[in-house]
Amino acid sequence: MMQRIGVFFNPQSAPAAGLAQALEAWLRARGIATWCGAASDAPQAIDRFDLLVCLGGDGTVLRAAGMAIPAQVPLLPVALGHLSFMAEITPDELYPSLERVLAGDYWTEERALAEAIVQRADHAPERFVALNEVLIGRRDIARVLSIAVQVDDIPMTVYHADGVLVATATGSTAYALAAGGPVLDPRSRALVLVPVAAHLHNVPSLVLHEDAHLDLGVVSCHAAALAVDGRTHRPLAVNDSVAVRRAPEVAHFVRVRPPSYFYQTLTRRLRRE
Repeated sequence: MMQRIGVFFNPQSAPAAGLAQALEAWLRARGIATWCGAASDAPQAIDRFDLLVCLGGDGTVLRAAGMAIPAQVPLLPVALGHLSFMAEITPDELYPSLERVLAGDYWTEERALAEAIVQRADHAPERFVALNEVLIGRRDIARVLSIAVQVDDIPMTVYHADGVLVATATGSTAYALAAGGPVLDPRSRALVLVPVAAHLHNVPSLVLHEDAHLDLGVVSCHAAALAVDGRTHRPLAVNDSVAVRRAPEVAHFVRVRPPSYFYQTLTRRLRRE
């Protein structure tokens, strides 16, 4: 039984803020302890929550996931943004869906994550976990990067591109899709390697085995940067490297629709209808 539910919303969205206040009152009227806010005022004891409801688009879900994944708290996204591939319910469906969740009529979907270990000169290694993607991109807008890629310790190629990203199945409908990558079933544990605007190159996007590990090395002298889910940024220089593989952690999403819902709505979502 769910006794503590957090409500996470985009403070820059007036509809999200209004719905968050109404939802908080609705939950409290049912005797459920709540917290309502954004990342800047999140409680320390997030691991005590049974559920985190996310009101916004995929960007809001990514910010909420940064709190929820380490604490193993499941997420319930509500589509309020321009892009909402991770949400399956709309604001009109929120309260009936929550009634089902509170009654135990739901299932939990596991989403694979990507782990990135960053090695920079004169810095200790850093570890990051991504729900969407790990990206090495250029810092200088007019410069092309050279990025060497190894898969399972085998040198594969050197991309001359604006960047190279490694996406999860969840991230396959985000930046990776815009860069020409394939859409993966969200239940897939595979990673996808996607070059961004590769120059004179014939190695396409690759869907990798779920246990594959990649090593991405900066081999050009032009300034590069690491981005994780579009939020965490680290400058990279020549000979810096990023090791990427599937993370041992997973993200949990509370669902009230069957798994086939992804395919039922995929075409509409791709058309932004």
